[in-house]
Amino acid sequence: FQPAFHLLLEQEVEQSVAHEIIQELMHSMSANKQDITQMEIMEAMETLIVEKLDRLSFQGITADQKIVQFVGPTGVGKTTTIAKIAAKLILQDKKNVAFITTDTYRIAAIEQLKTYARILNVPLEVAYNVEDYKNAIDKLSGYDFILVDTAGRNFRNPTYVAQLKETIGHIPNIANYLVLSLTAKPKDLQDVFEQFQQIPLKEVIFTKVDETTQFGSILSIALMNQIGIAYLTNGQDVPDDLVKPEPATISRLIVGERHG
Repeated sequence: FQPAFHLLLEQEVEQSVAHEIIQELMHSMSANKQDITQMEIMEAMETLIVEKLDRLSFQGITADQKIVQFVGPTGVGKTTTIAKIAAKLILQDKKNVAFITTDTYRIAAIEQLKTYARILNVPLEVAYNVEDYKNAIDKLSGYDFILVDTAGRNFRNPTYVAQLKETIGHIPNIANYLVLSLTAKPKDLQDVFEQFQQIPLKEVIFTKVDETTQFGSILSIALMNQIGIAYLTNGQDVPDDLVKPEPATISRLIVGERHG
């Protein structure tokens, strides 16, 4: 079972999670037979990961979530992710979508979302404060979905999350999705999650899947925090590089292609 354990660690699965998986495997497999091959262990591990993830939600954005807010640290690709989701909702699901941005700290962020709004032919409101935010929601109330881009700031600054929390307090029924980049260090990802846990999170979105070969953080964040994964993004193309994952997708990323 040592190679399987090392594979999980190489994939940057958090050690306690890796240890738990291997313990369960050893318990279930050793009870059944004596001669176990590496291939059987890897296949059993892939199945066990699927079973663990199956207990979590992998819904993504659903029809009852009218106001959908995307939160997360700077540099994770929130704005591009919002554009991909909007394009999917418009082109595939035939929904009416509108944008709000509260990211008034970076002019480039507003310009980027304006560009996407123009291409997708959707309205965009800029909210500088809670009052603007409320007015924008009222103005766009006729749309199926209102996708909200928030400011990406240093997640270690508690003021940032406190402001988000306060905003949400004024505007009920917001579905919050935390956007994380797979290129970040596993410990930083868990730190980010813990900071943003102060607000109610629906699920997590992982970006930059195409920029790494280590996918263990997806599993660690999901299992350690008992939270589902809404989407994975694997490139810059809008809307193509957006994947709605299933437990088997994630298990395969970590184990499946490494049987040999």
